[in-house]
This record gives sequence, C-alpha cells and structure tokens, in this order.
Amino acid sequence: MESLKDFVLNNKYLIAGHRGSSGTAPENTLSSFSEAIAAGANMVEVDVQITRDNQIVAFHDARLERTSNGLGFLVEQDIDSLRSLDAGSWFNAKYNGEQIPTLDEVIELTRGKVYLNIEAKSRKFAKIDEKVYSILKRIEYYDLVDYVLFSSFDYVLLKVIKEYNPNIPTAAIRIPGDTTPASVLKKEVFCDAFVCAVEELSDDISQDCKKNKIIIGVYSVDDDKQLDIALRYDVKAIVTNFPDKINKLMIARGLIK
Repeated sequence: MESLKDFVLNNKYLIAGHRGSSGTAPENTLSSFSEAIAAGANMVEVDVQITRDNQIVAFHDARLERTSNGLGFLVEQDIDSLRSLDAGSWFNAKYNGEQIPTLDEVIELTRGKVYLNIEAKSRKFAKIDEKVYSILKRIEYYDLVDYVLFSSFDYVLLKVIKEYNPNIPTAAIRIPGDTTPASVLKKEVFCDAFVCAVEELSDDISQDCKKNKIIIGVYSVDDDKQLDIALRYDVKAIVTNFPDKINKLMIARGLIK
C-alpha cells in the first residue's frame, strides 16, 4: 500500500467514508468501517475521544444518548462501562450489540486496506488536548505515520500535531461562519489540506487552495447533485456517508476505475 502522500499525487480523487459507511451502518463502529472498506472507499474517517481511564475510543458526540443506549458524557465513563453499551440498535436492529470500538480495534481492521482520517475533537468538546500525544504515539506504534491524516475544527491541535511530527498530514476543517482563507491557516498551523461542507464551496476557496497547493476535501457528498458541486470546484477528497453509492457514481462517470 503506497503512502497517503503518494496516493494523492498519483490519483485525481480520494473517496473517504464519513464515520465509515454511516449511511448504511451505525457510525463509528467496526461494522460501519467494514462496509466502507467493502464499498471501495480509499479512506475512512473516525472521530476519537478519550475515556475517563485514558482509553482512546471511536465516538462522535460529547454525550452518549444519540448513538448508544448510554447516558451522560463519554469523557466521564471508563472503558468497561462504554464497552457494555449497545452502539448499534439505534440505527437498525440487525446491529444489536455493536460495541463502541477502541482506536486500536479500528487500526487493526483498517490498516493495509484503507487510509485513516482521525478527527481529533475540539479541546472544548473533550479532554483531547491532554491526550493528543497518546493518539500520536499509537499511530507511531502501528507505523502508520505515512497512512494517516489528522483533521480537526480545533486548529491549535493541528499545530500541536505538526510540531510533534511535521511528516503527519493534517487538514483544517472550516469552522461554520469562519471565513479565514485556507492559505492563512496553512501559514498559521501548517495544514496540508482544507475541508469544508459542500454548501460552502466557492470559487474563492478553490482558487486560494489551488494557488497555495492546498488539497481540498468536502463533506458530505451523498448524491448526484452534491457530487456535481464537488467536481466543479476541483475537490480532491470526497467525504461521503454512502461510499458505495458515490464510488459507483464515480465509476459510471469514468472518473475512477
């Protein structure tokens, strides 16, 4: 498997499964990541948080209620309590008993198959600022520096990651309402890529990124109309909740094989 940097250089597009294949399986679960791999995604995006006993798990929300049968804030729970929860039935009964996975489990499932996009949650959202080094050390332990991308709405975290290891690719996710150009963020936090919502794409963003050699990623591209918009602005990374659908649309258009 070639490095992520080489893949980006050698391919016009990259399809990333948002929280796995979250349109067809419960987000941030091993089932969702497995379905994204089977669908032909090049990358899977995973949200990571830290438990009360300092374990790294895949989960998006600050609270447990929306995507599990748990209650309260994730950061107040230990790993054993979280592993006892059902994180699948809320989506569909066939996923009954699906667990909240650890980052190690996600890595074991995905490595050598797809690239991994780790979204580090904001320092205001979880105690990730205290533990970002733990996540980075896990990436080094598994020898994944060349196969992983870190992204975040928290630009300070991106700078911390680059200062720790400048070879780790990072992506700044556009904060809603923030009009800071990608080129300015590149200078300030050394990010390699800029990610925004498909509705936020514009000529200004596209031209700024192209001029300053910044990769553009866009979320969430889930249908023909949204794909048309993404392609119009020379987007490299297409983030989707339905990687199987988007992969087939791209193949049908002759954009990928």
